Amino acid sequence: MGATAAHALQAIGVRAGDTVLVHGASGSVGSIVTQLAIGRGARVIATASVGHHERLRGYAATPVVYGEGLADRVRALAPDGVDAAVDTVGTDEATTVSLELLPDPARFVSIANFSGAVQAAGGKLIGGGAGADPGREIRAAARPELAAALAAGSVQVPIARRFPLAAGADAYAFLAGGHAGGKVILEP
Repeated sequence: MGATAAHALQAIGVRAGDTVLVHGASGSVGSIVTQLAIGRGARVIATASVGHHERLRGYAATPVVYGEGLADRVRALAPDGVDAAVDTVGTDEATTVSLELLPDPARFVSIANFSGAVQAAGGKLIGGGAGADPGREIRAAARPELAAALAAGSVQVPIARRFPLAAGADAYAFLAGGHAGGKVILEP
């Protein structure tokens, strides 16, 4: 999750002063993308359901609700436009809105939409999907830095819910429902 987030930001060259649109910013990877981008000095506009907005504000992100009218809501928050976008959800909306708002499609990366639309438009795919850059060296290099950031408290991993080990089936059912909003912990 953290290595994927670091890979995404490197793939699109996020730097200080950028405005970055992060789709799925309340999820496991999205929340780390958000925190790392802010740590680099970028401004983050973070798509998420309203229930996650307070946590995203705590990271210093500007939350916005996804769904119909998203491009207009982002334009209202960033009248000068967005410089880069990260898709952690794989929806058509994330791809369409990002490509509509970005002046350079090469600054769009998806970890979840492997339909071909992203690459056809000039965006980037990373991870384990077909045609994606696995970024093994980038991810390996990021792990020690991420461990240090976690130890220092400058990056937080969101915990969605904890289950006793004996309730492993319940934990799986919770995850299978989608949109956990963080990691699920099984405790002995």
